[in-house]
Amino acid sequence: MSEVENLNITRLPFPPLPSVVPPDSYDSHRGKQTPLVIDNGSTYLRFGFATSSTPRSGPNMVAKYKERRTNKPLLLFGEGVEIESGAKTQAKTPWEGDVLLNFDALT
Repeated sequence: MSEVENLNITRLPFPPLPSVVPPDSYDSHRGKQTPLVIDNGSTYLRFGFATSSTPRSGPNMVAKYKERRTNKPLLLFGEGVEIESGAKTQAKTPWEGDVLLNFDALT
């Protein structure tokens, strides 16, 4: 037996990359006064139009981030923070357990 055959190597699959859910079309709500519902939970942020059957959800975090190429400030939330690698260091969650600590993350 060779040295390579003696090693117990298990190959693991690559973890799935995060994907951005395409935005819903706003056309059906244009010109109407459809309420936007936001549930600002301690762990997950749920949001959607009141007429939707299911809300969208994502991690409840926000990052104020300056984009490198255009040097424009961006406000990212939820999965957008996880996808933009430079914004991860600026990420804040508004809640620590059931206590509101970062009020700026809510506004």
